[in-house]
Amino acid sequence: MKALFLFFGNGAFSLSLFVPYIQTQYKPKLVIFFLLSILSTDQLLSQNNKEDGIEFPVPVYNANQLFYLQRNENINTLVYELNEQNGSLNTKDPIHAFWILYAKKSQRQELTEIEKKFAYGIKIISTDKEQYTFSLISCPKIGLQLVKDADKKYHVYVTPYKQQMILQRIYIKVKEGGFKLEPNVEYIELKGTEVITGKEITERIKP
Repeated sequence: MKALFLFFGNGAFSLSLFVPYIQTQYKPKLVIFFLLSILSTDQLLSQNNKEDGIEFPVPVYNANQLFYLQRNENINTLVYELNEQNGSLNTKDPIHAFWILYAKKSQRQELTEIEKKFAYGIKIISTDKEQYTFSLISCPKIGLQLVKDADKKYHVYVTPYKQQMILQRIYIKVKEGGFKLEPNVEYIELKGTEVITGKEITERIKP
């Protein structure tokens, strides 16, 4: 049997040695659940973004999630998702943003009115059937498009230079004394899937 090693802290143990023991102690279904839990946890811990020496968690994906935003100030993360009500998109307010406070046990928290108005809110520029052109208050020069594709799913598109991508993540490097009432941004990094090739790409913009 090949040994599969799992790492916890600075240690490791082999599942090929551990499985026979738990098989004698617990029912088969519990054994399978235990192993899947370990492997799932290991995979989640490896799915982090690292920027400026900081490990940023990746939000657990949900079907309505469009993209997420992180900053160098802390690991708390903004998630932008479709604003649906009873299965239908709110056409007047199509995107909903909320915090995941990883620094506070991953609590979910709504944006304050000040945050919406001066930093992380959405500004709808134009609408055309099932397409919305918008920008973030903190990134007014970056045009974003919410589009319903042939697969009947909405995606956010951005073309920072010549390569159009389906947006997945925004990282904002904030200068010292950054987000008070107005953004003070050093650079913005956009990460997503390049439309033509399907490759993951990253573009950096200086405001």
